[in-house]
Amino acid sequence: MILNGWFDGIRVWKINTWSGLISYALLILAGALVFFLIIRRINHNRRPDVALQRVAKRLKKLGGKGSRVYTDFTLRTFAGDTPFEMLWVARDRLYVVKVIPQGTRISGSSSGSTWKLGGSVNDAMKNPLPALENQRRALLPYLSAKGFEEIMVEPMVICADTYETPRFKIDGFSSIYTYKYLGAWRRKFPLAKRLFFDVDRVCALLEEAMLPNGSAK
Repeated sequence: MILNGWFDGIRVWKINTWSGLISYALLILAGALVFFLIIRRINHNRRPDVALQRVAKRLKKLGGKGSRVYTDFTLRTFAGDTPFEMLWVARDRLYVVKVIPQGTRISGSSSGSTWKLGGSVNDAMKNPLPALENQRRALLPYLSAKGFEEIMVEPMVICADTYETPRFKIDGFSSIYTYKYLGAWRRKFPLAKRLFFDVDRVCALLEEAMLPNGSAK
């Protein structure tokens, strides 16, 4: 077998010159390097902090003018101190968000204690829906007391694995999406043309109740 191109004349199964051996070794090393860089990039994108920031950047663009995304903060409300992983203030409503950084075959139920991640990650995670519901319940009375009784607050789960497009089946819960298709989701459910509430005012009220580690993206 002879390789053409840069390695003309090299017989893979019968290399009898130093130059041929070196060229063949370089070919193997180049392939290993490409594989290593791909794996490193995948692992980097699967880091929770990296996935969180990638999702926050995308959501801010999809939320309309003035949209903001807050990550990793604690909100002090009437219900006590409630930790949040992500809160998305879109132009028409608020979303309490859980980002799943890795897992390509996600399965479970709204009432189960754990969800399976599957695919290349043979692991499980705690069901995030009870925490999202606690966050929603903390936000609603706080906003209502500040004069925003009609703001909608919805839970959202986003699968952000970049190894391949995640697939999911969560019985009893439909607001779960992949990072790759968030744009398609927004086109399917476009923002209304009218402004439902004063986004800047709501954000100011939220920031008043945030402990110092809250940040807007």
